[in-house]
Amino acid sequence: MGTDLTQETKHLEWADILKGLGILAVVWGHAGSKVSFYMFWFHMPLFFWISGYLYSFKPMSKGTQYVRRKAKHLLVPYVFYLVLLTLPVLAFNVWRGYSMLEFWHQNWEALLLGGSLLGGIYATFWFPTVLLFVQVVYDGLCRKLSSPLVRGVIIIGCLLLAYGESRYLPNSFVPWNLDVGLYAIVFYALGHLMRQRKLLEDPKIRRMAFGISWIIVLGFIYLYAHHILDYGLDMKHRQYYYFGTNLLLPAAFTVLFVQLSMFLEHIQGLKQGLSYIGEASMVIMYLHPGAAAFARRFLTITPQRFFVIGIIVPLLFYQVIQHVPYGRFFAMGETHKDDNQNQTDFCNLSNKSV
Repeated sequence: MGTDLTQETKHLEWADILKGLGILAVVWGHAGSKVSFYMFWFHMPLFFWISGYLYSFKPMSKGTQYVRRKAKHLLVPYVFYLVLLTLPVLAFNVWRGYSMLEFWHQNWEALLLGGSLLGGIYATFWFPTVLLFVQVVYDGLCRKLSSPLVRGVIIIGCLLLAYGESRYLPNSFVPWNLDVGLYAIVFYALGHLMRQRKLLEDPKIRRMAFGISWIIVLGFIYLYAHHILDYGLDMKHRQYYYFGTNLLLPAAFTVLFVQLSMFLEHIQGLKQGLSYIGEASMVIMYLHPGAAAFARRFLTITPQRFFVIGIIVPLLFYQVIQHVPYGRFFAMGETHKDDNQNQTDFCNLSNKSV
């Protein structure tokens, strides 16, 4: 996990596609289909991996500058969508006869402490706080520790602590799910390591990793379908069972999706569509549960309808914010100054190294 200061900063189009595929998996995972739970096996580790892959350590910049920039990109939208979704819920409750004081009394803890306390239309709000925590901690490790070995040992220690919490303290709670960062940072570090070693740039290594990953994924699905092997992964609720497989299987799925993204990069129509979805993935992440919940008042929501509504409505909102003053700042944590900077957060437009 050494620090490569000479990484290329070229735009990776396949990474835009990967984010598009990833957010489609997130929405389908929440759709309630009989096979939706398979998405939980990999979709959130995938996003931590791609964020780590696009990370590049810059020792000449101050750590405080990095923290401020990441906080702006992730916390401004967090507060914006929290308010955006809460106001109509609050108005509806007042219309039904509840006072704002009652609403606050019932929901203040979840709204302030976030993480796994938030569900329903807020179901995805745990991710940005964990990502911010992981980014800041990992950047701090790169700044304070020059030894790749020491950093590697710390990352392995984080995995062991995460597994121990999942196994022996299943009902624990840390505000904003920051303890989930112990597990998430492993995939972030893995992504960074693969970028440093340029593993994806070697066709032979890619083909070998692709073949091994197919064997792992198909083997797991077969064993799970025939009740030979049990498996589950739910990062939000700290369920990382089982040790070893909780790293191997998400990594194998990620390799397959990376290879698929690189293949789709050469199919122009799909490339443009998935890249656009990838650009809007922050908006989709925040709004798809609320969009489906609102639509449920007017029609029966099947998994297929959930999926379509959960993609289309946020994309329409994404189109609108392009033409609203400060729209991109509040909805995506971006300013005009950011247009020429590199971004690696979940769902930002550019995927160059930062």
